[in-house]
Amino acid sequence: MHPSLLIFLLLVISTITLALMLLLWIPFVCRFELKRDSGGDPVQRIEVRWLFLSRTIDGFAATGQEDRREEKASDEMDIGRLFELFRTLHRPVTTLARRVVQKIDFREVSCRVTFGLDDPAETGMLSGFLYAAFAPLTRYPAVSIRLHPVFHEQAFAYRVRGSLKVTVGRMIIPAIRFLCDRAVRGMIVRRVRGSLSSSGGVPGLGARKRLPGGC
Repeated sequence: MHPSLLIFLLLVISTITLALMLLLWIPFVCRFELKRDSGGDPVQRIEVRWLFLSRTIDGFAATGQEDRREEKASDEMDIGRLFELFRTLHRPVTTLARRVVQKIDFREVSCRVTFGLDDPAETGMLSGFLYAAFAPLTRYPAVSIRLHPVFHEQAFAYRVRGSLKVTVGRMIIPAIRFLCDRAVRGMIVRRVRGSLSSSGGVPGLGARKRLPGGC
C-alpha cells in the first residue's frame, strides 16, 4: 500500500474514533417543555446543546377540528398499545428506568400527567406501573412528578418542563442489559414475526412441500 494512502486512512480512522469518543463522553445539555391537553395546541419545545453546537426544536400541531378527531383516535390507540407494552415489559422497563436515572444529571424537572383508560381496573394497573417506574426519579430534590389517574373517563394530558445533562456513553450498558432481557427479546421476536407475516413472509422460510416417499 502506498505510504500516502496509508497515512490518509489512518487520519480518517483517527478522526472517526475521536468523533465517536467525543459523542459518547461529552455530555449533552437538554432543556425542554412538552405540553398536551384538551384545551389548547400541544407544545413541543426542545433545546439541545453539545460543545459549541446548539439545536432547537419547536413544533406545534394543527388546530383543525378534523385533525383533532383523528388525533384523539390516534391517542386512544397509542395509549392502548403503551398499556399492553407496560403490562408485558413491567419489570425490565422499571429496571431500565432505575439504571438510566442513575446516569442522568438532573438540574430541574417538573412533570404533571393526567391519564385514564376505558376500564378503571386497567387505569389502576397502569397507575401502579407508572408510580413504580417514576419512583427512582422522586429521590432527586430537583425532580417533581405528579400523576393524576382518572377512573371515570378516558383522558390523556401532560406537561413536562426541565433541564438535564446526559452522557451517551453511560447509557450503553443499561441499554444492552435491557435488550438482553428475556421478556424484551420475546417481544422483539413477536414483533418481527408479526411484521413478516403481515408482509407475506420471507421466501424460503415457509413449510417445505413433502415429497413422495416421506422425504
